[in-house]
Amino acid sequence: MQIYKGTMNLRFKNLFKNLKYKYRLVIYNESTFESVATFFLSKLNLILLFCLLTILSMIFSTLLITFSPLKYYMPGYGDAAVRKQLRELMHESEQMKTEIEQNELWARQIKEVLKGEIPADKIYKKDEQTIGAKEDSKN
Repeated sequence: MQIYKGTMNLRFKNLFKNLKYKYRLVIYNESTFESVATFFLSKLNLILLFCLLTILSMIFSTLLITFSPLKYYMPGYGDAAVRKQLRELMHESEQMKTEIEQNELWARQIKEVLKGEIPADKIYKKDEQTIGAKEDSKN
């Protein structure tokens, strides 16, 4: 087992040394063969550069989609006008639900008054906006 660990450690050191080995990249002018630029690169530098460019392109794409009209083309996002209409319809349905509950309470109390179970002055009035009369009718 000791030999195997030493071999793996040696392989790791050789791999890291290989990644850090410097290469020279020279760019020449094709017509005059004059050296335009010279770079000293290693495999590790290229790997890190590629990773950095990948991360930056992901961030740029995310920002582009988030802060531009491109987001409306994403599935499930929808249009701003549709979302506004949906909010209005939800508000309207909530108002209708509240009104239906008030009408049902009023109808139930009218039946109770006709049966003589509660006095007429304790009835919930439909045109009232407060729910306080609802609590009085249950007592």
